[in-house]
Amino acid sequence: MRRRVIGRGVRAGALAAVVAALGGACAGRREVIALPPMEFGVVQGEGGPRVEALDAEALYGEATRAYDRLQFLLAAEKYGLIADRFPASRFAAVAAFNAGLALEKATRFAEAVPRFEQAVKQARTQSDADDALLRMAACQEALQDWAGLVATGGRLVGADGGRRLSPANRVAAYAIRGRGHEGTGALALAERDYRAALAVHQDHLGDAARESSAFVSLAQQRSAEIYFTLFASIHFRLPLDRMERDLEDKSNFFLMAQNGFLKALRLRHPAWATVAGFRLGQLYEQMYDDLMSAEVPSDLTRDEVEVYYEELRGEVRPLLERAIEIYERNIRLGQRFGRDDEWVRRTEGSLARLKDILRAEAARAATSDLD
Repeated sequence: MRRRVIGRGVRAGALAAVVAALGGACAGRREVIALPPMEFGVVQGEGGPRVEALDAEALYGEATRAYDRLQFLLAAEKYGLIADRFPASRFAAVAAFNAGLALEKATRFAEAVPRFEQAVKQARTQSDADDALLRMAACQEALQDWAGLVATGGRLVGADGGRRLSPANRVAAYAIRGRGHEGTGALALAERDYRAALAVHQDHLGDAARESSAFVSLAQQRSAEIYFTLFASIHFRLPLDRMERDLEDKSNFFLMAQNGFLKALRLRHPAWATVAGFRLGQLYEQMYDDLMSAEVPSDLTRDEVEVYYEELRGEVRPLLERAIEIYERNIRLGQRFGRDDEWVRRTEGSLARLKDILRAEAARAATSDLD
């Protein structure tokens, strides 16, 4: 979201004052001139309190220059003064939004949220209010304020299901509320909102702005994460009939998560593709780990347990090989996108672990052959 700007022009009020003064001197008349509002106030800044002459237009220029110099806290302070001291000014709504944006840039997310709320209240159009809500949601997610995110997403969706919004922003609205529900643990509500976001996506496949939206990938990725969470929550426990039910349920969630991660990968969004690739590989790795840690009947002898695990390793080896293949592809995908982030590094770590397991199995097999 770019900083908002107000077009700069000649200050008509100042020119009018000069013309009126000249005319009054010649004609002998007294003119009453309405000047732009100015105040003197004590400003609590980063360097402590100070007295400043406060003029909305001058402050706006100072704030803009500070923002352009990446002095985000100073910019936020000056934009905030405009929003607080001159709420009737034509600069007020834009200044409140820019104050929030500057605080967000400075990672002062908790301070940015009320500024964006102020921008919503001072917005002159619904579109401006929606833009402020979208930025507020980004800050709430950074703060992991999931309840706040649900509320903000709800305000964006509105009573009309977000029909006033562009397709891209409708996707964003549902995805935001879904993320909030997911964070609070309301997985069914989260899944419903993610599905709604993806339905809007499918209904507007030709919309260029929607096609490039990160929220489409977020909805696809996070819906797959829900299935991954359910998949990972199932562990193989005796007795045998329970283990069979666990295997069936776990396999179903495996397929649902796999399908979701593959769809997220195909969207090829730079911010989400390597996340989806890592989680897809982790899906296979987790299945391998859970099968290898399944409960074993207590009446088996030591030799029988060794035979059991030997046979099991052979059965689950394809899971390891598939996970390794996915991780290797994900590293190459990260290189194509020029990314060296947490997800690429986690992919590298998991890949190294699985290769170590394969090497250990090969060494065990070689020893067994010698015996």
